[in-house]
Amino acid sequence: MKVLPTLGLLVISMLASLTGIAQPLPFMQQPLDVKVKRMPVVQFMKWITARTGASFAYPNEVVEGHAPVTMEGSHITVQVMLERIFPPAQYDIRTIGQQIIIRFRKQPSAVTDTAQPTRMLQMNTVVVTALGIRRQQHTLGYAYAEVRGNELTAARDIHPLNTLSGKVAGLDVSPVNSGMSGSVRLTLRGMRLLGANNQPLLVLDGIPVNNSSPGQAERYGGYDLGDGTAIVNPDDVETVSILKGGASAALYGSRAANGVLLITTKKGVAKGLEVAFMSNVGLEQSNDPYHFQEEYGSGRDGMLPVDAAAARWVSQYSWGPKMHPDSLVWLWNGQQVPYVNARHTINHFFRQGFRSTHSLSASAGSENLRVRLSYTNTRSKDILPESDLQRHHLSTRITANLTRRLEADARFSWLHEQVGNRPALSDNPNNVGYVLSGLAANIDPDWLQVYKDTAGRYINWNNNGYQVNPYWAVHEQPNNSQQDRLHGFLLLKYKLSPDLAVQLRTGVDHTAFTFQELMNYYTPVNPLGAINVKDRRLSEINADLLLTYSRRLHQLGITLNAGAIRMDYYERVRNMTGREMIQPGNRGVENFGTRMRTEMVLRKRTNSLYASLDIAYKRLLYLSLTGRNDWSSTLPADHNAYFYPSASAAFQFTELLKDKRVLSFGKLRVSVAQTGTDAAQPYLLRLSYSHNPDIPRIKGYSIGGVAVDHVPFADLRPGVSRGYEAGVDLAFFNHRMGLDATWYQSNTRDQVLNAPVSITTGYTSAVINSGNIRNRGVEIGLTLIPIAGKAFNWETRFIFSRNSNRIRSLNTLVSPYYTMSVARWGNASIVAKEGAAYGMISGRHFLRDAQGRMVLDVNHLPRYTATDSYLGNNQYDWTGSITNRVSYKRFSVTCLLDVKYGGNIFSMTNLLAYANGRQRGTLAGRQEWARSEQERISAGKRPEEWTPTGGLLIQGVQAATGNAVSAYVNPQAYWTRVSDNIPEAFIYPATFVKLREAHLDYRLPRFHHRFREAMVSLTGRNLLTLYKAVPNIDPESGYNNITAQGLEYGSLPMRRSYGVKFSVQF
Repeated sequence: MKVLPTLGLLVISMLASLTGIAQPLPFMQQPLDVKVKRMPVVQFMKWITARTGASFAYPNEVVEGHAPVTMEGSHITVQVMLERIFPPAQYDIRTIGQQIIIRFRKQPSAVTDTAQPTRMLQMNTVVVTALGIRRQQHTLGYAYAEVRGNELTAARDIHPLNTLSGKVAGLDVSPVNSGMSGSVRLTLRGMRLLGANNQPLLVLDGIPVNNSSPGQAERYGGYDLGDGTAIVNPDDVETVSILKGGASAALYGSRAANGVLLITTKKGVAKGLEVAFMSNVGLEQSNDPYHFQEEYGSGRDGMLPVDAAAARWVSQYSWGPKMHPDSLVWLWNGQQVPYVNARHTINHFFRQGFRSTHSLSASAGSENLRVRLSYTNTRSKDILPESDLQRHHLSTRITANLTRRLEADARFSWLHEQVGNRPALSDNPNNVGYVLSGLAANIDPDWLQVYKDTAGRYINWNNNGYQVNPYWAVHEQPNNSQQDRLHGFLLLKYKLSPDLAVQLRTGVDHTAFTFQELMNYYTPVNPLGAINVKDRRLSEINADLLLTYSRRLHQLGITLNAGAIRMDYYERVRNMTGREMIQPGNRGVENFGTRMRTEMVLRKRTNSLYASLDIAYKRLLYLSLTGRNDWSSTLPADHNAYFYPSASAAFQFTELLKDKRVLSFGKLRVSVAQTGTDAAQPYLLRLSYSHNPDIPRIKGYSIGGVAVDHVPFADLRPGVSRGYEAGVDLAFFNHRMGLDATWYQSNTRDQVLNAPVSITTGYTSAVINSGNIRNRGVEIGLTLIPIAGKAFNWETRFIFSRNSNRIRSLNTLVSPYYTMSVARWGNASIVAKEGAAYGMISGRHFLRDAQGRMVLDVNHLPRYTATDSYLGNNQYDWTGSITNRVSYKRFSVTCLLDVKYGGNIFSMTNLLAYANGRQRGTLAGRQEWARSEQERISAGKRPEEWTPTGGLLIQGVQAATGNAVSAYVNPQAYWTRVSDNIPEAFIYPATFVKLREAHLDYRLPRFHHRFREAMVSLTGRNLLTLYKAVPNIDPESGYNNITAQGLEYGSLPMRRSYGVKFSVQF
């Protein structure tokens, strides 16, 4: 069994960790007399600088929120003083020359939920929570996860957030496998919304990022045009905070039903100049090659094509006779070649990919002004020929103390991205994955490189206009996109008094995106040529006002936040379609005789008021209450206001213990919250109108009409999600072992759905409120440090998540089934059914009698059920990961194993491979059937007069009589029947185990006093699929990031990447 070696590899993988120990230099032993009381920690560092000449460097989080220093004594060394303030169990103190560098020590945390090494649980660690409000981590009454920025760049991916995979319990990261600059599916604690976007809200430095996609593929084809996460530059990221539950995200109100990802970027250094450079180059290749049968080639019914014309019909059918070098076979070009297995496999079509990323940043500052500038250039050449990407990130962040009371913070990030030849997906004629997976075993992909004649005309090779020659697709059917995006904010904070501050912030997220797709002249599906152009302009402006009051009364601490937010959203989409190319070869828009244009404008506004109250008693009890009220323009005016409250509490019970040698830290937490989802799409309340480009103009004027195909709903309500959470965070043996465990439940009601209606009404659907989905699950994280020495260290991290959901109710208008996605082939669907789990795959089964025997027709072929029923589910039963890091002196190695167990996938690639005879499963009975047919012909019998003596053995019962049957049938006839009508046969387990990430790092010795740190690394990502149950495709494959999870069709191979990274700081 494959599972046993996989488990062995899981155990072997526990060979990695990284922990560094600094060595004190002599001036750290300088003794000083000290007597200070409640001195701010930054001022105390200046006190040390004045007496020793040493300077300090540290991240802002080290000192923000740190308790004042009270210390008295004589002849206390600098090292002892610093270790009293920054305990070595929690902080790393190292020196370079006369500079003291203080950082969080990377050790396990019972709360920080990341697979990479994390700093030990720290009593005074300040973390970023909702709306950018900073709180001490031990005061939180809900699960909190944080991933450090360097974990996103350790083994980087072309998609910045793919590197979160396997690092956070409860966060499912699933790449769409759609090429460079494609999108990624992110879900927190299960799927909450039916047929809608289940991705968490993305917030960058307190400003929401519009993460919608300009376009996604559907059952009939399309392209993945990416999503909003491309604006994130991993080299600029300080931390990613994951707010999973309702209590942690409730301050985002109607946008927080799916959780929140908070990204905080780096600031400039507080003193001096710091320059960092990083260069990462690597190769990409196909990770999961096709494995098809290589014994039978082109033909049908065991016969070779008789001429070139017949060959065009069977170029993608492998139902011919068994291949033999003494036989010749016709090709579509009129040639005859030996009938043998192709010299090159399908995988030969893909090329060696290449990717490079170069980043340069400069930080400078003083006590009152800090500036950071960064530039990152990314170039990628995909494994798909002619597919490439160029991406430029430019960012500036400035923080300043304008006066003693007034602070300013500003950041502006700009992205310029160009993508050439995104892969076509699903049933798009240009989908090379779909076409290649159907090639007959004797057809060499290299032969298809002759795809046009001397006049530039398309060479017909398969008589199928919807399966274009893949070389014609990549060379003659170009598509390209360009994106310019600006994201930034300006913040002013004024301290009215030591206890009271007011903050004003405004932020913008602006995108200009264009996409052009060409269907060249002579293309079979559109021989006169066509062009499609999309121009999308999107702008979201957020402005908020925050008032903060903080006061400590003896053993009671109180923090009150109150504020208001206004969000304005604008989107304009212009589409232009051109038909009938005037001059072949001229690919400009003006070269098309018929041009049609449409325009859509969307506007939306949300006004909000919010408040939060945090109460702390000693270091023992913590209570947090929040409330937010949203007024949305997309809801009816008489009830467009909705309130979203939350409450959370934490009990740090180890404060009652005197002996903490075994249990170093312990906290119980519980929370309850309500979040929501308003009508994300505007104009659902009433009819809207526009002109119809498909209707011919009359006297030069367009004909107007209703612009929507759904019945509006004037009484629309927002979706509401109520959540509950309880958990415990524990640390043992001086933080050498950390455990965090969480139980949660959420119910999401009144979802906005489109219920199907009769087309006789003039509409296709009606907007309604319906649905109640319950998600319930557990999350567990365990961190161990088996070895922590001066030279050798080993750290391991396990995470486990299990989510189960149930659709509790559906409106009668959409019951018993609500269809979320339909497969192109096989009549399978992703549906919602009351009482069933989310993500049910539905379709027809083999018809069986009461004893489970297959029911056969008169030809001994299987019959199938008359109605659809449960086939599987697209949700995983559980997910987990194991991360190990081992370091020895300057060397360290890290590996991450990612596991997803359970769930199902309906593979149309394998369905079509069975239909055309290419799947290995079609080999059974083929040779025996051919021998039986020879015997029949020798006997001079017609098929109906002959009882086959060999073939695919089928056992079942006769439909008409109920009698038991055991007969041989033609394998081609059997698999044609099954692939056309019975999707049950192509449901596969989605379980997999992958070596998701690995890197070997070497920290170079200091070779010059100006260099702070230099490192060289060997990196790899998606290196191995250690176990999977579905053949020929990657189990994570899909063609969009919304509703098509569990449906796979013509997917491309997953990319494996490996490379070298060099980074230096000075």
